[in-house]
Amino acid sequence: MGIIDIAETMITNGQFDDAKKILDQLLEDEPDNNEAICLVGITLTEIGENDKAIKALRFCLRNNEYNAAAWEALGCAWLRKNDYLRAKEALENALRFEPENWSILRNLGVLSILKRDYKKARELLESALAKNRNDYKSLYALIYVCVNLKDYETAEKLIQDVFILKIPEEILKDLELLLIKIQSKYLY
Repeated sequence: MGIIDIAETMITNGQFDDAKKILDQLLEDEPDNNEAICLVGITLTEIGENDKAIKALRFCLRNNEYNAAAWEALGCAWLRKNDYLRAKEALENALRFEPENWSILRNLGVLSILKRDYKKARELLESALAKNRNDYKSLYALIYVCVNLKDYETAEKLIQDVFILKIPEEILKDLELLLIKIQSKYLY
């Protein structure tokens, strides 16, 4: 397993600082390694260093404009900076290169939530879940979309679906409270 593979695994497992360290070391030896630059950009986005991430990802995209992962990470960085126009443009570029990518669809759904376009968000999140039913982040977002659309029955069913998955404790607690509110008609 190469350094890139190790870094990708670390990113997938949420070990962003460790991934960044080994990628920085790799880039000392190979400063033009575009795959490593892309992964550094993704890592910087995940740890909240969005301005640095944007610079790295733009550099990466100048070398390979077809890199859907870089476009998606760029969209997420702009999203976290509340620049919804640039986020949408970047995420749509990512989707153009990988139209079946559930993660890109989820991030477009999140963007739609932030813009309070819940119908569009629902459509995008349902598409993401059709491609990966076990993505708890898409399920979690869709639950809140359903609540905002006052579709409490679907929200309750989705909460039950999420409970089957391995999810972070804070999300579990949030959903347990939401389920109690829905079942007690607190939200109706």
